[in-house]
Amino acid sequence: MVVLLFRAGYIEIFQQEWLQVQADKRQMRTMRIPPYRGMIVDRNNEALAISSPVESIWCDPVKFFGARAALVKLSKSDDAEEAAEAQDDLDNLDVNLIRLEELLDMKSGELNKLLTTNKRKRFLYLARQSAPALGRDVDELKLPAVGSKSEYRRFYPMAESIGHVVGFTNIDDSGVEGVELAKNELLAGKSGEKKVIQDGAGRLIEDIEQVERMVPGQDVQLSIDRRIQYQAYKVLKEQVHQLSAKAGSVVVLDAKTGEVLAMANMPGFNPNARGSLKAENYRNRALMDAYEPGSTIKPLTIAAALEARVIGPNVSIDTSPGTIKLGKVTVKDPRNFGTLTLDMVLAKSSNVGASKIALLMEAKEHWKFLNRVGFGMRPNSGAPSETNGGLSYYDSWGEVDRASHGYGYGVSISLLQLAQAYTVFANQGVMFPSTLFKLSERPQGTEVMKAENADAVLRMMTAVVKEGATGRRAMIEGYTVAGKTGTAYKYINKKYRTDRRVVSFIGLAPASNPRLIVAVTVDEPRVERATGGRLVAPMFSKIMSSSLRILDIPPDNLSKEQIAVSVKKGAS
Repeated sequence: MVVLLFRAGYIEIFQQEWLQVQADKRQMRTMRIPPYRGMIVDRNNEALAISSPVESIWCDPVKFFGARAALVKLSKSDDAEEAAEAQDDLDNLDVNLIRLEELLDMKSGELNKLLTTNKRKRFLYLARQSAPALGRDVDELKLPAVGSKSEYRRFYPMAESIGHVVGFTNIDDSGVEGVELAKNELLAGKSGEKKVIQDGAGRLIEDIEQVERMVPGQDVQLSIDRRIQYQAYKVLKEQVHQLSAKAGSVVVLDAKTGEVLAMANMPGFNPNARGSLKAENYRNRALMDAYEPGSTIKPLTIAAALEARVIGPNVSIDTSPGTIKLGKVTVKDPRNFGTLTLDMVLAKSSNVGASKIALLMEAKEHWKFLNRVGFGMRPNSGAPSETNGGLSYYDSWGEVDRASHGYGYGVSISLLQLAQAYTVFANQGVMFPSTLFKLSERPQGTEVMKAENADAVLRMMTAVVKEGATGRRAMIEGYTVAGKTGTAYKYINKKYRTDRRVVSFIGLAPASNPRLIVAVTVDEPRVERATGGRLVAPMFSKIMSSSLRILDIPPDNLSKEQIAVSVKKGAS
């Protein structure tokens, strides 16, 4: 007894610090404090991506089997009371293990198999991102080395209609696509750390100190208007299914700022259902896919020619006899349109007319204009994986290249690049860079062409959206519309396939003072007579008219009777 007392006193006085170190090694842990991921909101602060608290269930298999082995050993003790108590604890452990298996919705024996397979591991997730109630139920079981930890799960209120823009996070809450990826560092914040005391089962006993402060993620505000986004996706989805098309895209741009108000794609995907995600479905085709634009480039061809001073706005182009032969290549129109004014070249969508205009320019002048409006360069809208498109250097252009660039072949762009280029017609020759993020003030644009030339082309495009023209189905009651249809054959295996087409339409409204640009494309519609004017112009009309109403943009083309009715309604 004297020796034991002496030893206890010695430890208490001279080895207290050593004991504290040993206790800390066994009980004190540094715990990570996960940050709250910032929200993604639309331009009106409506939530597009939010984080909800969840619980993940974990286990330390080494400690779990160690605790169980200790109970088994005690249950065989010579001390009957000690053995009985240990056996009761062992029975409770087995019962609670079965209860845990039920809580985790596992089949009988599945949990034991999982633990046995990983018995040498020091950490194992049993369930991820479960309801908070599950975490409480698991903690109440008081199983050794089994516990729950708080995490956050991303939720997307608009689901598939906004999936391609916002993207999604992985199970560890890190962005892997869309804005979630592009702004991951800003949204994610920074983890904190604190020192805690845990018992032998890994349960938290006491907070000791905060080592590093947790920094919550910041919110990100997009330029998207969720009302316009929903309408655009709804129209696109309906038409792509109806046309049995391979894919489709829509971009709605604020013509005065370059802000993207809507960007929708088909096929779609639901970012809330990670288990069903397929790579080909979550690609944002509107800015990642480059395609040959076809006739939607013709207004830019005329604009380039006006800037190069090879034509004036009032010239006429002789397209007779409806064909033009360039070496082994023959450019054709549907029929002989004869002599056409520039607005009729657009209204009739004459390939011969566009080719002759392009051939009037030097290749260098044409290339410089296309380069100034963003062809061959990333838009830098803020989204990841934007395509540069394809615009070869002018010194490689032959006569056929010069002509084909005039009517939309031999050059490739994304739908966003095309919409961005058309801002020059809305702003008297000034182009605004596209962006997915809301701007606090109007950006500094780039002067691309003279104001009088831009206004002249805008006026010419109004001829496309009239009765008897290719874009007549894009007309909107009460508004003037300027636009252009497009139909392009796809280049597959070194050959243009007449049965595989990309059809499109792009337009501005109200044409008297453009506020919105809507660009729509549909890839490989499986119907007869697939043209942009027949299939896509009606889609444009629906999306543009709903967008104008949502933003309360006043009509500019009301008849006297309509004005009188409107005034009367306003007075009442």
